Amino acid sequence: MAEKFCSIECPPECGFTVKSHDEEEVIDMAKKHAKDKHNMDITTEKLKSMMKKN
Repeated sequence: MAEKFCSIECPPECGFTVKSHDEEEVIDMAKKHAKDKHNMDITTEKLKSMMKKN
């Protein structure tokens, strides 16, 4: 069985998506994107609630 991907996406008007087998990597990349592009400090809990596993 293939390992599942985790992913987080910004709204379509932004277009950012991060996908990895590593949940921590997805969270770290999404936090960096939120800070750099949207000037937002977002919590790990919020990102986990946005995460899709497929």
